[in-house]
Amino acid sequence: MRLQLTLWIILAVFTGQVSAQTSKIVSGSTKFSVKFILGTCNGTFDAPRGEAVFNEKNPENAQFDVRIAASTFKTNNNSRDKDMKSDKYFWVEKYPDIHFKSAKVEKKGDKYQATGTLTMRDVSKTVSLPFDAKKNADGTYSLTSTFDINRLDYKVGEKDWKLKDIVTVNLQATIK
Repeated sequence: MRLQLTLWIILAVFTGQVSAQTSKIVSGSTKFSVKFILGTCNGTFDAPRGEAVFNEKNPENAQFDVRIAASTFKTNNNSRDKDMKSDKYFWVEKYPDIHFKSAKVEKKGDKYQATGTLTMRDVSKTVSLPFDAKKNADGTYSLTSTFDINRLDYKVGEKDWKLKDIVTVNLQATIK
């Protein structure tokens, strides 16, 4: 009886550690689009980096700590890219990272939602980001989130009739 109890405790502790294992983001992409007077500006940042704890069987135990290097902003227009990195927009010298840290993750139908703090420049706001999660054959997870943010909420630029305020972001990450 005592041996069974000991084995059960060891199994419970081991199972808990496996399901709460921290993973690294090993690859991904960060894309965005914003409408302006001449059409739509599409661009990218380098892949997100950071850590994640995720298991589709226990989404309530999930955690994300994700950073994107603001200096990697690219739209294939050198003049625009340089301007966007200045203190008028992202101010990458002072605020090098865009950062999301989750506080709660929950399942919403066949998708998930991570609620946490999104920080850009010197502004932090609570946001809820919808995401899909797919377990790959090699045991990694592919996570994808598409969401809109208002750039003015984060002091990224000023009100401008030539540039819309809402930016659509598509974030993809593979965690292992």
